[in-house]
Amino acid sequence: MDRRTVLAGMGAATVVPLAGPETTATPGRGERTAAGKLILWYDEPATDWESRALPIGNGILGASILGGVADDGILLNEKTLWTGGPGSPGYNFGNWHRPGAIAGVQRAIDERERLAPEEVAAALGQARNGYGSYQPLGTLTLTTDVTTDVEHYRRELDIEQAIARVDYVADGVHHSREYFVSHPDRVVVVRISADRPGQVAFTASLGNATSARGRITLAGALADNGLKYEAQAQINTRGGSRTDNADGSVTVSGADSATIVVAAGTDYADRYPAYRGTDPHARVTETVERASGRTQEKLKAAHVRDHRALFGRVELDLGRRLPDRPTDEVLRVIRPHWRSCSSSTGGTC
Repeated sequence: MDRRTVLAGMGAATVVPLAGPETTATPGRGERTAAGKLILWYDEPATDWESRALPIGNGILGASILGGVADDGILLNEKTLWTGGPGSPGYNFGNWHRPGAIAGVQRAIDERERLAPEEVAAALGQARNGYGSYQPLGTLTLTTDVTTDVEHYRRELDIEQAIARVDYVADGVHHSREYFVSHPDRVVVVRISADRPGQVAFTASLGNATSARGRITLAGALADNGLKYEAQAQINTRGGSRTDNADGSVTVSGADSATIVVAAGTDYADRYPAYRGTDPHARVTETVERASGRTQEKLKAAHVRDHRALFGRVELDLGRRLPDRPTDEVLRVIRPHWRSCSSSTGGTC
């Protein structure tokens, strides 16, 4: 089942949340949320990626947003980055090979009439060799020099637009980050801005990578099966300076805004028996260059248009609204009520 199948199904049964007020005004940030928006929001960064990070993706690339202030981790995934399979030690394409096993079970049934399922499974089953597992691509880390406590922190996922955001105020400056994964352009996009000129400063890193002309490149091969992979992150700025560092990171200083475009791929191909295609370098490079040549506004417009064509075509309004409180706080309040309803009778919920 691909992304479009999943989103088409979601679009047919979208539930409008018990939303907050028509708009939410926060000091230093202005109006943020319109009535009826499908938005999850939190007033602190995520400390656990599995239960707290904000997930975004396009069916090919995925990103989980932690939203830290001094260090923001963007956990990246690419759908074909798996261990196992051809090239992995002991892999046999999943073919079953137990000579005489079926005949032995048939004889045992003839002699004893009944066999325990465990005995049959032991006779017919075999270990899975080289099946493999999904692998994380890497973490794009954005490190800032913010050392003071921040105010008005907000981390949100706008499900209607498939866009994540982080906002906070530090030393009187409102900082914003916007994240989405475009299906039309096949890239992760991160936009970093501030409400005052020259206030955008950070260092972007992507593990054991190299950097040149504002582009970070992470490339390698899995030790298990030799699958080649590559990710490229192009950092473009408006104003300020951009510096390639010897450790493969890129530092931005004194900019008005910055846009990061990330593409990734592997040499996996859906072709028996090797399941390998061309080296991903040329394909990833072309994707990054094409997307980074477009403005963030155009990338975002194409992304939202593509997403909205599949999502939110039907709405169910239950006629209630939640208070303007962080999503995790709301869940803590209503979960005891859910448990109470599950054990009650006579319409007492």
